[in-house]
Amino acid sequence: MGFLKNVFGGGEAKADAASPTLEAATQAPTAPPTVAREPAPPKPPAPPKPQRAQETRRQQQEDEDMEGVQRLVSRKVERVLEQLGTLATRARSGEEVPTITVTLHLAHGHSMTGEVVDYVPRESVLMALSKEGLRRSESVAYVDLSTVVAVAVGNAEKLLELTQLVRPNPTRQDVVTLLEKLPHALTEQFWPGEASLGGKPLRFEVEWVGLDDEPGRRALESAVNVTSHALRALAQEQGREVLRRITSVRFLKGQGTRATVEGETGTVTVGPGEPTVSAFRKAFAAGIK
Repeated sequence: MGFLKNVFGGGEAKADAASPTLEAATQAPTAPPTVAREPAPPKPPAPPKPQRAQETRRQQQEDEDMEGVQRLVSRKVERVLEQLGTLATRARSGEEVPTITVTLHLAHGHSMTGEVVDYVPRESVLMALSKEGLRRSESVAYVDLSTVVAVAVGNAEKLLELTQLVRPNPTRQDVVTLLEKLPHALTEQFWPGEASLGGKPLRFEVEWVGLDDEPGRRALESAVNVTSHALRALAQEQGREVLRRITSVRFLKGQGTRATVEGETGTVTVGPGEPTVSAFRKAFAAGIK
């Protein structure tokens, strides 16, 4: 049988049929080994934005804007409306005056915004209302003065035109008087009779270079008041011995407003920035540890 298979080509055919599979198996390309990709290196962090300089400039601008507001004094609502009425009278006479928009808050919870056109003491106020789509001359309101509980002013710096609402600028003598009065009051509060007993009372001193003008005296006045409050708070918190460890404070012009202590002498630099009692108290406390 094997001979017949060979004669008729049966075995050869099978061999031929099987050979392509073997060839394909032997000739199939070998897939390259899979190599894990290395992770991409992390991107370097973006450089910090120069926000500090912008924030500093913004803070300085806010401090400058606040200087005017800090010169305003508190007045009763009736007195504020009276001054706004005076401004309206000046405008009617042809004088160029600033336009001040105010919001009256009324006792029943409503409010109205506009300009004071007229004012009658202890009676009423006439308002030209600011309404969307209307000119200010098209709508007015007569308001009973007894119903007004508060007056809000949108652009406060314009109130500086009204002298009755503004604190006068301190003179050099005003500041000198303050420099004498406040430390004396502190000493008498915590160490009564210290000066008369030959002790060492607290002293405030000032170097006037760069501070003897209107903005400088206003800033100095504020720094002196804050220093006095900070020392009083510290003495109440830690005891009157604080005034034995800080016996003098000197004030001078600086790049910023801050307080430090060296030995028995405190130093307050007067510059941009509003002084605060909490910051000064912490600075004095850190200096006497």
